[in-house]
Amino acid sequence: MHYWPLDFYRFFAAFTVTSSHFFLTLNSSPTAEFISILGVELFFVLSGFVLTPHLLKVQDSPSQNIKIFLIRRWLRTIPPYIIALTCAAILFGYGDLFNFVKFLSYTQNLVSDSPKVNFFPVAWSLSVEEWFYILTPLLILCLSRIYKNKNNLLVIGLSIIVIINLARLGMNDGLNWGEDVRRSVLLRVDAIFFGVIAYLLLHQIKTWLLIYLSLFSLIFLFIIGINPNLLSTSVAIQNLFLPIASLFFSSIILLITFINLESKLIKKIAKFSADISYSMYLFHLFFIYFFINFSNKIFVSFLVYNSALIFFCYLFFIFFEKPILEKRRDFKYILKE
Repeated sequence: MHYWPLDFYRFFAAFTVTSSHFFLTLNSSPTAEFISILGVELFFVLSGFVLTPHLLKVQDSPSQNIKIFLIRRWLRTIPPYIIALTCAAILFGYGDLFNFVKFLSYTQNLVSDSPKVNFFPVAWSLSVEEWFYILTPLLILCLSRIYKNKNNLLVIGLSIIVIINLARLGMNDGLNWGEDVRRSVLLRVDAIFFGVIAYLLLHQIKTWLLIYLSLFSLIFLFIIGINPNLLSTSVAIQNLFLPIASLFFSSIILLITFINLESKLIKKIAKFSADISYSMYLFHLFFIYFFINFSNKIFVSFLVYNSALIFFCYLFFIFFEKPILEKRRDFKYILKE
């Protein structure tokens, strides 16, 4: 089932990141950086939620559907990424061929986000996503060989969340939280699994519990938002922040699924918003580069920047992404008999 209000949610996540990066470029503000972090965390949880129906099909027939799952994911994510990565290499410089290949293979932040030249900084989150696509179906396949159960995906998700959060607790103070923890693939795939768990509990968790969880999490995030420097000075806050942020966005997503408003116009706007969200994330750094000093008035530069970005992303979707996405229809999951 497609929950169209989540299309707005996806756009909001993209807009949060692209806007905060604009203001971060103007002035390295801890508040803007905190908002940017929240936008990415929002993306992670949403990805897990919307991909779970596909992962359940993989669970039904692992050996047959893993290939289909990966092809469908890669058709959606890799071609636009290659275009954006190439543009970044040309515009900002990529260091050397080995450094470019690391970004191309999503391995530049497998352990720590500290490449020789970080010419495409937004790629770290895309690496987390891509390795999730590979890791999860393989875990499903391995577990299905040992024990076939309809709850295998739930077991995998909960296990990954517990293991990674315990691993982060064991990290010492000498690590750079941004490079070595928050942007590390090995220590961040759990965020996407929060979305997976949210989908699996969609019809089981009570509304009152979701409200309490979201309010509790919101209070915690609000306290950090007042003093975002806590994320760089307190190891305890760092360890609490990531799971609580994921818990908050998981609760919000589940509450959003209760929205039932039938309006063709709103659904069309929602679809448009979702269609351009991925390319907004991929290409916004280039538009910041060209429009950050468009006017002496920040608001004018910000408005022109967003208008140009959205217009470009719409054209990019229509002429590049959409034709590729139509090819995905040829790759259909094998249904369990």
